[in-house]
Amino acid sequence: MLLKPYLLLACIICAAAISFAQKTYSGTLVTKLGQELEGEITVNLEGANGDLIKITTTEKSSNKGKKETLTTSVSYNTAIIKHIIVDSITYYFRTINTAYEKSLKNVCVRLIYGTVNCGLFQSGDGTGQHSIAVKFPKSSFNELNSSEYYDESSFTVAIQLSECKSLYKKIVNKDDTVSWTEKSSREQRIQAYKNIITEYNSCQ
Repeated sequence: MLLKPYLLLACIICAAAISFAQKTYSGTLVTKLGQELEGEITVNLEGANGDLIKITTTEKSSNKGKKETLTTSVSYNTAIIKHIIVDSITYYFRTINTAYEKSLKNVCVRLIYGTVNCGLFQSGDGTGQHSIAVKFPKSSFNELNSSEYYDESSFTVAIQLSECKSLYKKIVNKDDTVSWTEKSSREQRIQAYKNIITEYNSCQ
């Protein structure tokens, strides 16, 4: 019974931290239903967000010679947001798996290499832990794995790319260009991911 107050406090602190990190940007919010809304978007572009993203839109009209301004604020669940555009950069909301059964929810990321189905995404300036994440073809569309998620390239990685037989064999046989180990540097891992993405997308 004593755990409940502590769990509640933890949730409040987490929500407050997410809210504090959010800022307001002029941009466009595009839903999966095809709606495009332009306005002020309250979001954390550098990391995790809550389930709801607020956008405030302003419409100006003239009624009997009088100019009127209508301001409306609406919150959209990230599950129905396709992407947002801020300063001509497209951002997506994704869950980043950081370890077994551990993840960061609704992280704002942008595609930096490959495609949305098989590519590398970056959150923030890309220097922080778990700020570079990969999307493999067979994983859930809204989920990414941190570049540090896999200790080494293995059958677990290869099976997700099995549609490209030549690439699958390279990973299984631990070809240097598409492989890494626990001792590999972050840069070496990222380069291996890029090589995997390039070869897989060229197979399609």
